[in-house]
Amino acid sequence: MRGFRALSVATALVTYALVVLGGVVRVSGSGLGCPDWPLCHGRVLPPLDLHAIIEYSHRTTASLTSVLVVATAVVAWVAWHKRRDLVIPATFAVGLLAIQVVLGAITVRLELPPMIVLAHLATAMALLGAVCVTAVAAMMPTTAGTVDAESVARARGAAAGTYLLILSGSLVVGSGASGACDAWPLCGGGFRFAFDGSPAIQLLHRGAAAAIGVLVVMGLLSVLARQRRAPAVRATVALTMAALAFQVAVGAAVVTLHLPAVLRGLHLALASAVWTGTVVLAVIASRLPPAEQTADIRDGRRSAGRPVRDVVLDYISLAKPRIIPLLLITALGGMMMAERGWPSTGLVLLTLLGGALAAAGAGAINCWIDRDLDREMMRTRRRPLPDGRIAPSHALIFGIGLGLAAFLVLAFWVNVLAATLAISGLLFYVFVYTLWLKRWTVQNIVIGGAAGAVPPMVGWAAVTHRLDLTALYLFAIIFLWTPPHFWALALRLKGDYARAQLPMLPVVRGESAARRQILFYTLFLVAVTLAVVLTGALGFLYLAGAAVLGGLFIALAVANLRARRQRWSRLLFDYSIAYLGLLFVVMVADRMIGRV
Repeated sequence: MRGFRALSVATALVTYALVVLGGVVRVSGSGLGCPDWPLCHGRVLPPLDLHAIIEYSHRTTASLTSVLVVATAVVAWVAWHKRRDLVIPATFAVGLLAIQVVLGAITVRLELPPMIVLAHLATAMALLGAVCVTAVAAMMPTTAGTVDAESVARARGAAAGTYLLILSGSLVVGSGASGACDAWPLCGGGFRFAFDGSPAIQLLHRGAAAAIGVLVVMGLLSVLARQRRAPAVRATVALTMAALAFQVAVGAAVVTLHLPAVLRGLHLALASAVWTGTVVLAVIASRLPPAEQTADIRDGRRSAGRPVRDVVLDYISLAKPRIIPLLLITALGGMMMAERGWPSTGLVLLTLLGGALAAAGAGAINCWIDRDLDREMMRTRRRPLPDGRIAPSHALIFGIGLGLAAFLVLAFWVNVLAATLAISGLLFYVFVYTLWLKRWTVQNIVIGGAAGAVPPMVGWAAVTHRLDLTALYLFAIIFLWTPPHFWALALRLKGDYARAQLPMLPVVRGESAARRQILFYTLFLVAVTLAVVLTGALGFLYLAGAAVLGGLFIALAVANLRARRQRWSRLLFDYSIAYLGLLFVVMVADRMIGRV
């Protein structure tokens, strides 16, 4: 079975590459780069022309895909003919492949008729789905008992919605309406409807994308709610949601930032990733038993008859308000550095409001996902969800509502780039860090720190409507600051994390390894904060302040390594918060003095 698994996974990966290359061919106008078929300008090898090379690369990948699809079906029939869950999708893929080849030839011969191009894409997506079904079926054992029929139905619904959305996007491209609206989310600066011609087609697609997107998200979250203990479900939902978020961001960026049209190929690549994720999730769900529901963390029955003030405070606690001020300080620092002073007060208030709503939404959804872990930890078991004071469904709606409000505030009153960055940070925190990394790898906080590093980029984009290397430098500082900051806390809460079976560094590798890693990342962080002066973005005032603050940070990290006492970890954690805030103060002061 190991060999068949490798073959089926390779087939799925190459088929995905084929779909992506097909999108590149279309958006780059390379569909007739090779005007004949199966040769290219009458040759076996293409001429040195960009469009011909792109089209020929697509054809070469199609040939490799054909070999792999047929080989997968043959092996399934010969070695695993009793496994209908392998034989049926593998055989179906061969049939789709034959149709795809015929449609590809017709597309070239008839010089890209729109409906044939649409059928070609529809068949390619169906082929991708079939090979993914085969690969996942080969990776997972069959289920002898009952399955969670509701999760299967929700996952299939999400897959169907994604498939229809991809086809609607193809219709927009085929009709020539891709660039009809030069704004987002609506036309005319992003706030005007259009009811005629190409703009109407574009807006119809965006409306369908919004409606279907909400249904897809709700379907994924529903499966997650029922099967959140299954690692495969958590990882698949996380990656699918991340792909969906970045697909939306790329679509908005292509329109509003006037990025090269070739990025529409990335838009299709991400859409294909969402389609793949929903198909994979449906297969995984069909192999899982019905989820066991835990009443005391699902019903929120203790909320009945409680004073309004207590209920309000519980909802506020879901938003994790203690984390938000530091995020807003870094966002404000990004704004003031971009402006080299104080931006307009209205812009500051709206940006900070949107950022606070995004952070609060991320915190609430995080509480909803982690309520099973929170029950196991002494520090968190009295939170509203594990204690039954708020119903989980209410907490989820609360978090999603805050996230939507954040996007609307930033998109309509700041700019779309700032809104997209803020929501990307929310989705990365929730679906990549919380759902996947946190429970899966000891490097969870290292990679997951990217979510907390987004606010200064939001502030920068709010002022400048773009990003540059200085904004990325601000991102890098917080990204490198997060591990020593969080691991100092993890040293103090090692017992809690062990009880919840979370793979935090002190639990998995031990306290000595965690203290060494804290020192390593602190040294790396301080080096980066000092090296930026060489770029000329900041001056000697900043250099002096960063050197003093960094020197103290390193001294505490060394003491934490040598003394190995909890009080040093506590002091290091507290100082790390002050360090970040003061570092941004020094940055802003240096930029303001440089302007004078």
